[in-house]
Amino acid sequence: MEYYKALMNSLQRGLVSSVYLFYGEEEYLKEKAVEKFIEYLLPQATDFNLDLLDGEETEISTVVALAENLPFMSERRLIIVKNAPWFSGKGKSKEGGEESKEAKLTGKDTVLLEYLNNPAPTTCLIFLAREAVDRRKKLYKAVGAKGQVVDFKMLKPTEMIAWVNQVMQASGNKIESAAVRELVETNGKLGLLNLTNEINKILNYIGSEQVITVTDVREVGIINIEQNIFTVVDDAVAGHTAKALNGIRELLSLKEQPPKILALLARQFRIALQANALLQSGCLEREIAGKMGMHDFVIKKALAQVRRGGTPRIKWALEQIASIDADIKKGQRDFLPAIETMLIQFSHQHY
Repeated sequence: MEYYKALMNSLQRGLVSSVYLFYGEEEYLKEKAVEKFIEYLLPQATDFNLDLLDGEETEISTVVALAENLPFMSERRLIIVKNAPWFSGKGKSKEGGEESKEAKLTGKDTVLLEYLNNPAPTTCLIFLAREAVDRRKKLYKAVGAKGQVVDFKMLKPTEMIAWVNQVMQASGNKIESAAVRELVETNGKLGLLNLTNEINKILNYIGSEQVITVTDVREVGIINIEQNIFTVVDDAVAGHTAKALNGIRELLSLKEQPPKILALLARQFRIALQANALLQSGCLEREIAGKMGMHDFVIKKALAQVRRGGTPRIKWALEQIASIDADIKKGQRDFLPAIETMLIQFSHQHY
C-alpha cells in the first residue's frame, strides 16, 4: 500500500504531475485515488474543468484536444480516461526486446505521443488501464518521463489486515484478530473492493460499537465462493455443462454479483494456465505452489483442470470472459445469458 500512500502524500503537498498512468489489479484504491484527485484539484468549478472519458469509445484526438483546453475559473483541468487501451501489452515481443510490429505506434498513437512529450501544464491527465501494460511502449515511457506511472498492486495479507482494522476502528467497532484473518483469507483475494462489500455486510448485520467475532463473520453468510468456482470450472472442463450452469445460478441466488463471479472465473482459468506454463518449463509440480504463492491443493486442482480441458480451450474461455465483462459494462449483454452461451460453446470447443 506504500505506492498509494506516496501518491496521496504528493497530492497533499501539491506535487501534481501533468499526466498519470494508473494500472494494476487493485481497483478499489485506483477509484479512491481518482476521487482524491477530483477532491483536491477541483474543489470548485468541477462542471467546467472535469472530463470523464471512456478510452474504448473516445478517439485519441478528442482526448488531446480536451487536454489542451485551458481551465475555467480554476488552476487546472482534470481529465480522467477509463479503459485506456493505448498502453496494453498486446503484441509483445520477447521480454526486454524492442517493440514488436503490433506494439509500434499507429498514426493516431503518434498524436498522443506528441502531447505526452509536451503536456499542458494546466491539465492533469489520468489514464486508467484495465489490461496489463507494456513497459516497452513509447507511450508508456513518455508518461514515465513527463509524469508518473503507478502500479496498483494487490495488497499483501498483512496490509489487508491492517486496512480492515483501520476501517473497523473508524466505524466504532472492534474486531477479533482471528475474525480479521478469516475475513481477509476468505474475501481478500479479489482486492479491497470485494473486502469492503463484505465488511459493509457485517456492519449492517451487527450494528455499531460491537466486537466482531469469527462467528459473526461466518454467520453473515460469507461463503467460500472460490470453492464454488472450482466446482463450476471442474464441471465445465468435464463437459457437465448443466451442472456448471447450476453452479452459476446458485452463486446468483446467494447474491454474489456478476462482476465478482466473472473475476473469480477468470482468476481460476489464469491460475490453470500459469501453473501449466511453469510445469511445461520444467518446474516440478511440488515447486509450482511455492512459486505462485498458493496452496498445493489449489495448484493440483488447476493442473487437473488444464489437463482435462486443454490449454487452447482454457485460453478461449479466458478471452470470452473478458469479452463478456466488457459487453456487460457497456450494457450490450446480460450476465446470465452470456455466461450460459459461453459454457455451452466451451463444451463444444475442439482443437
